[in-house]
Amino acid sequence: MNVSIPLLNIFFIAGRMAGMIFTAPILGSRNYPVPAKIGIVFFLTILIYPSITTTLTLDVSTYYDFAMILINELLIGIFLGFILNVYFNFIYFAGDMIDHKLGFSIVSVINPLDESQIPITSNVFYVFATLIFLQLNLHHELITALIVSFSNIELGSFFNVVQSFPMLVEIVQQSFVIGFQIAAPFVITVLIADIVLGLLSKAMPGMNIFILGMPFKIFFGLLLFIILMPYLYEIFSNILDYGFYYLKEYLNFYGP
Repeated sequence: MNVSIPLLNIFFIAGRMAGMIFTAPILGSRNYPVPAKIGIVFFLTILIYPSITTTLTLDVSTYYDFAMILINELLIGIFLGFILNVYFNFIYFAGDMIDHKLGFSIVSVINPLDESQIPITSNVFYVFATLIFLQLNLHHELITALIVSFSNIELGSFFNVVQSFPMLVEIVQQSFVIGFQIAAPFVITVLIADIVLGLLSKAMPGMNIFILGMPFKIFFGLLLFIILMPYLYEIFSNILDYGFYYLKEYLNFYGP
């Protein structure tokens, strides 16, 4: 296979970049056309290539060797983007719990990431988190983390699935914990509303509690949204920023 080493490096860098771009939150959304993503991959590859000091040390003498190394780089990039993608699941978990309590679970909207159906509150949280993600320039942090990965994980390094699995489990666990913490005020508020409705049904047996209960809980849920809205920016900023802690931990695992 007669290909120069710099050209091979560009292909493998583009492979890792493509894995991250197509799986990372926001950047991996289906709202962006695939040709645009491919253009971003090769543009960023050419842009960051001069700043990457690592070079390929493995022998690439056959097309089979080339394919195996390229697939390995794709897996590394996919896992880097997948870390944040899984971490973003706290949005859907919190929104699902809130909608289930408020009675919005009977209505769903289209998720722009994978075109699946998600609750209304999850979509609101997703849009809010997207704006914060871009406003804090966390997409720049994601690209910076990819550049750092070439220093800690050299081109051609074996992707260790077994060692990466415990971190993925921890991220899933943390996303559920954060999602429950976000939904907890709404769950408690609806619980109090249910207690109040129960007391009213005992005091006034003739009142139709089922007809009154739905708008009653929706009113208190929306009121709580209005009260918490000034604090959501700081809460989501800290949560999204903490997601990059797992990226750093994963890169430090392979670091010198």
